[in-house]
Amino acid sequence: MIIDLSIVVAVYNEDPRNLVILLERVWKTIQPLGLSYEVVFVNDGSGPQTSAALYQIASEVDYVKLVVLSRNFGQQAAISAGLDHAEGQAVVNMDSDCQDPPELIPEMIKLWKEGFDVVYAQRSSRQDRLSKRLSAFVFYRVLALVSSVNIPWDTGDFRLMDRKVVDALARMPERARFLRGQIPWLGFRQTGIAIERGARELGASTYTLKKLLTLAADGLLAFSVAPLYLVPILGAAALLGGVVGLAIWLYLFLGHQAIPVHLALVAFIALIAGVQICCLGFMSVYLSKVLDEVRARPTYLVAECVGLPFARGSERKQLAYKSPAQTVLPRAALSDAAAGKP
Repeated sequence: MIIDLSIVVAVYNEDPRNLVILLERVWKTIQPLGLSYEVVFVNDGSGPQTSAALYQIASEVDYVKLVVLSRNFGQQAAISAGLDHAEGQAVVNMDSDCQDPPELIPEMIKLWKEGFDVVYAQRSSRQDRLSKRLSAFVFYRVLALVSSVNIPWDTGDFRLMDRKVVDALARMPERARFLRGQIPWLGFRQTGIAIERGARELGASTYTLKKLLTLAADGLLAFSVAPLYLVPILGAAALLGGVVGLAIWLYLFLGHQAIPVHLALVAFIALIAGVQICCLGFMSVYLSKVLDEVRARPTYLVAECVGLPFARGSERKQLAYKSPAQTVLPRAALSDAAAGKP
């Protein structure tokens, strides 16, 4: 059976209530379109409450796949795992916190049918804390300034991709994944849709400052060599500063003026040493990324695959697309699970 649409959702310690709400919204949105579809959840090393809810959903909703990773590999790796296990002719990736509106998917599908291979959601506004909005604003504009690839501003991972784009992405060998740059690098016909990203209503974000900085570093290092070009510029600036400083020192010395020689010497040494350390730092960061690629460790490891679609495989019949509310745990039970109650 050919699947028209796959929806990939990477999950890490998400509030179980959000998972059911997301499934219900997806069902209500996709059902009127008359498409065959599947939902691929990827458990990226979540805790017991989220994991239990995911197992419950996968066992009772017959169009849900659950890919369980052996540990937490990070959002980009988890999304890659979901894309690798998706079978749809079109694949939509979205977050699990319900901030990406599934109601936008029909418009994405409309543009896909018109011939666009990638349709991405571009945030016109977002209801997040000020620090996150500011950091995202600065990051995308700095990345666009130095990147060798035209990466659209203010785009997350909410996008639709044609099957040929997903297959092309799977052939990219990078271990450190930055999908927001890799997908534009692939080319194909791409277009954006403006959205207003809503605020999280349930649970707390698991995207820490460390994860945000890691993602930013991966994007910068994978799609820009500007820091490497900065090294000779800093070296030239240090050399010029040393020449100018030496000229001033000679001018004052020949003018028989009192000069604190040791202070000038210390300043020059500090300047040169600082530039050298910065240069070595830039090169060491790039070398660490090269080392990761040379090791060729897998991007992720799958512990198990759960769900009726996996069991049926290529011989599966037409799925019964029941409302998640008719099958999965009631929201009250999921709320207790999220709180750790029996």
